Amino acid sequence: MEIDSLVRSLSYQSLLALNSSDQLVDDVLRYAKTREAYRHHKTLTPVDVGKGGMRTSPAQVLHELGVATTLLTASPLSQVARHWAAVRCCATHTKIRGSRLALTPDANEVVYHHKVTQSEQLGIGLALVVAKNLLRRQYRGWTFHAVDAEVALKAGFVDGIGAVESVSRTKKRPDYILLGHHATKTRRRMKIVILECKGTHQSPSFIHGQLARAAVQVEALSVGGHHPPSLMVASHLTQAGITAYVLDPPGDDELWSGDDDELDGLLSTRPDDQFWRPRTATPDEAEARQAPTGRPAPADETIAEPDLAEELPPGAPQVFDIPEQQRGWFTQILTRAVAATALLFAGNSAAASGYATPRQRGAVDPRFEPVLFDLDPAWATSSAATYELPDGIVAEGTRHRAPLGRGRVLEVFRGIESHLYRELAEGRIGAYLRDAPSFFGRRTAMPADGSVYSFGRDGTVPVVRVLDGGG
Repeated sequence: MEIDSLVRSLSYQSLLALNSSDQLVDDVLRYAKTREAYRHHKTLTPVDVGKGGMRTSPAQVLHELGVATTLLTASPLSQVARHWAAVRCCATHTKIRGSRLALTPDANEVVYHHKVTQSEQLGIGLALVVAKNLLRRQYRGWTFHAVDAEVALKAGFVDGIGAVESVSRTKKRPDYILLGHHATKTRRRMKIVILECKGTHQSPSFIHGQLARAAVQVEALSVGGHHPPSLMVASHLTQAGITAYVLDPPGDDELWSGDDDELDGLLSTRPDDQFWRPRTATPDEAEARQAPTGRPAPADETIAEPDLAEELPPGAPQVFDIPEQQRGWFTQILTRAVAATALLFAGNSAAASGYATPRQRGAVDPRFEPVLFDLDPAWATSSAATYELPDGIVAEGTRHRAPLGRGRVLEVFRGIESHLYRELAEGRIGAYLRDAPSFFGRRTAMPADGSVYSFGRDGTVPVVRVLDGGG
């Protein structure tokens, strides 16, 4: 495929199939029932996913992936890595007969260890697209922002936090915390939803093990002694079409509420690191009461065993308890992480670091606390840029260009709408949360220069285009 066609194909709207049912719940429970480590899980319920799936585009999936993984690239080449997140999966999606979103032949033919990475990355992007779509239907007028769970927990807990891939017990921790915000003329409300993202190229039955593990992971956080609501999304990736399997473990709802002055006062205060320790879940917390209803699995289904590396380690999971009196503190941590994520996405690491606690920045002891908000050296940063979008929208951010041959250049821009960018850079997080959703509705037709962009409800916007002669 020519690069020009590849870039244009990112904007094609396609149908992403959704699956959630009582049968799926039973299949996941059967898998979990035979494994001791999987018995600590929430009650599983199906989700009302509607009929016909949902419409999305590869650009939207890559947009969610790029923003969500922004905080996980602290290195001398972090700016390049953040741009790479926006383009490395460009050739993985296509639209097939029936307008279904599917895996491309090239993506399907990568070797095994690359498929594992690809499944993880696409699983994150697809899960965020699905989760935010479902939550917007359930909570009208709310906007949800993704915060990496490691970022949030690092500010509060001194034991059991580390790199997910290297510490076995942290496998029982969720991927993301979705921070929801809703504003009226007199009230601001905050809620959180825990999200676990999975993806696989293997048979559909492999999904059952992934969701069984996810049911344990979403149980790892409590606020005021109660577990928040959560979503589990596992995407099955094939050339015949992509299907997202969704389950909805319920939980308690609201995190914080107050008026504008109360929120601005809360967010203007810099939160301190806390020094709590996670606890081990007790036997009476295991949701052993829930059992399959007895519906048999399809007779022709072969149960696929996961790799041992993916299995949860034996024993009860750790639970990270946020005390009731610290709801405001947790609101600060999550909201400031949202601001830092958006600024890092736009390339402003200096302003982003101001939203981090000392332990999040690695200022306590970098030997044991991986740095999340590392400042980029001058030689590694990309150029600050202003980008004009249709309908008079201007974004502030950063761009990289890479030669393609024959005088053409691939340009990737990452930024935030300029008004929202200034609010974040000046520390006005409350204003940003209130104003960000209003810009989403101002999207118009695609630019005439052939570029592809995706405008998020958080004000972030990635743009990909091919230039002739270096632009």
